[in-house]
Amino acid sequence: MKKCVLILPYFGKFNNYFPLFLRSCKANPSYDFLIFTDNTEHYVYPSNVHVVPMTLNEFKTNAAIKLGFKPCIPRPYKLCDFKPAYGFLFEEYIQNYEYWGHCDCDLIFGNLGKILTPILEKGYDKVFAAGHLTIYRNTHENNRRFMKPLNGHEIYREAFTTSKIYVFDENVACWMNPNRKNVHSIFKQDNCEIFEEDLSYNVSTQKSVITRTKYNPRTQGFSVISLPYSRVGYYFTNSGVHEIAWDNSKSSITKRDYLYMHLQSRHMRINDKDFSASVISIRPDRFIGLNQIPQSKKQIPLIIFQKLNMFWIDTYKMKIIKKIRSFNKREQ
Repeated sequence: MKKCVLILPYFGKFNNYFPLFLRSCKANPSYDFLIFTDNTEHYVYPSNVHVVPMTLNEFKTNAAIKLGFKPCIPRPYKLCDFKPAYGFLFEEYIQNYEYWGHCDCDLIFGNLGKILTPILEKGYDKVFAAGHLTIYRNTHENNRRFMKPLNGHEIYREAFTTSKIYVFDENVACWMNPNRKNVHSIFKQDNCEIFEEDLSYNVSTQKSVITRTKYNPRTQGFSVISLPYSRVGYYFTNSGVHEIAWDNSKSSITKRDYLYMHLQSRHMRINDKDFSASVISIRPDRFIGLNQIPQSKKQIPLIIFQKLNMFWIDTYKMKIIKKIRSFNKREQ
């Protein structure tokens, strides 16, 4: 039996760095990826990425048959509420795996075998609490746990039949869902074994310079992580996602690896030739191919130079503000 498969239903056009997402999948051959999509563009899919042609209407039909009621999915973005149900809705595809999970395609995976596999081997029922990557133990009961009543109320029905975003998939206190419970609450109610530590680099949508926000299980929110470095850079290689910084206190280069980097709402630029570079530098607004990761202090970018690009900062913030306003209007 294989360890884990990650499921991604996606309808419409993939982002421009989707080939880099696929490359990060390929770099994790012990994990499989299952993509349900109506996108017919030509991509070089790795052998561990399995594509199943499917339209959004076909997804709705399949969900209605299996759930026993008609779900409300007015647009693809609403699928975020259905993520905890993928193990049930696609059960016939995942029978040969110990675990299944759901992920987004604005991620760049690090070394899953090194960081994630040791966690899965401990037998958790649910791993992680945020929606961009969550893993579930693949059992009949666990795959149906999302349907269990919480304090006598079947919250999944409410989440699946409203046109608004319910945030059913994430245990995050936010303006969209300040008081409602979610699938994480059900797992806690059942005293399930849960791993909640955030091992990712979730890039802040509030800052243009690459800044980490880390999930806090106690507050159910994200906190900005300030680094004591004057020089820091982020890189993808086939061995992972790396943070390379200059530690002034030790006068040496320090390195940290992350499970994945999440580039939510970030517009990135890249030249096709850079996709195949041995090292890809992850900058605030683009990817740049390199021959090697930094080997000396001078090769690591100065943070102050990143902050001085005020024109880009203002332009980026305006894009985010417009996106939030547009989203709010649709939800009214």
